[in-house]
Amino acid sequence: MARQVHGAWFRASKDAWYATVDGKSVSLGIKGKANRRAAQTAWHRLIAEGPKVKPEAIPEALTVQGVVDAFLIDGKARLKPATVRIYGYDLGTLCKVFGTLPSTRLTAKHLSRWLHGLGVGTTTQAIMLRSASACFGWAVRAELLPVNPACRVPKPKTKSRSEEAVIGDVDHAKLLASATPEFALVLRVLHATGARPGEVCRITTDTFDAENAVVKLWEHKTDKTGKPRLVFLSPETVALLKAQAERYGSGPLLRSRRGKPYSPKAITKAMQYLQKKVGVKSIAYGYRHGFATQALANGVPDAHVAALLGHSSTAMLHRHYSHLGSRADVLRESLGKVR
Repeated sequence: MARQVHGAWFRASKDAWYATVDGKSVSLGIKGKANRRAAQTAWHRLIAEGPKVKPEAIPEALTVQGVVDAFLIDGKARLKPATVRIYGYDLGTLCKVFGTLPSTRLTAKHLSRWLHGLGVGTTTQAIMLRSASACFGWAVRAELLPVNPACRVPKPKTKSRSEEAVIGDVDHAKLLASATPEFALVLRVLHATGARPGEVCRITTDTFDAENAVVKLWEHKTDKTGKPRLVFLSPETVALLKAQAERYGSGPLLRSRRGKPYSPKAITKAMQYLQKKVGVKSIAYGYRHGFATQALANGVPDAHVAALLGHSSTAMLHRHYSHLGSRADVLRESLGKVR
């Protein structure tokens, strides 16, 4: 049993000075019985510094799969379901390759190998890299990782599909001619509004305001602004949606032949079918690009076009929707106005 002595005390068998701390004998590191004063000084220093606390064992690093799972669980509480699904798919392909690897050992080289092995274009690689960066950036903030390895991966080159995807009036007419009556209504709304396919799917009797000729969406892609997304409607589109409201009474206004509301995925599949049938290179977003291109070519101020598309500024418009470089007729007309 340790001696219950206040201050430094000498142990002859060890020829050393000790102190009792929390019932345990602690060596003061002083040898020789004659060195009492030095032992007392060492004891005072020990009391002043307090007991040394052993560092806690560092927990074993989570695997890449473990970090991804934690990120997706957290994301379900703060992100939109569609965003979580996208992250889940992108990160799932990463986990198939490196899921069992300790997350602290994941490097930029691992991520580059994953991207190049996907067999997709550089634009898709860039999108999937952003998903990885979002996950590991969150892990750093959650103190699960010391650094975000995705930040060190060279960014794949991205190519805007805007110009290639533009659907003009001629292609629109071809698509309408071969579409089912129900899907033709979807195409007419896309063509007339420039709205995103996901926004068109959410036109309901509750969001449709016939009196003010708008569709008001509170949950939308840019709802972080705190403002509703207003999709402005032409008189023809208002009449079309009124007829749908009378037909269904309540709920979504754009439905398939079986009465099932259109979803973005359903629109994508229908467009793929029409693309093969008509021979027109098109995606649903092509209507949005075509809307912006035609508006700019007709001299509509870019700020107005941005507002019609639901952008808070013209930055996105200039980056993705200004296709006047391919409109030689407009440029020639503009050249005539220079002099």
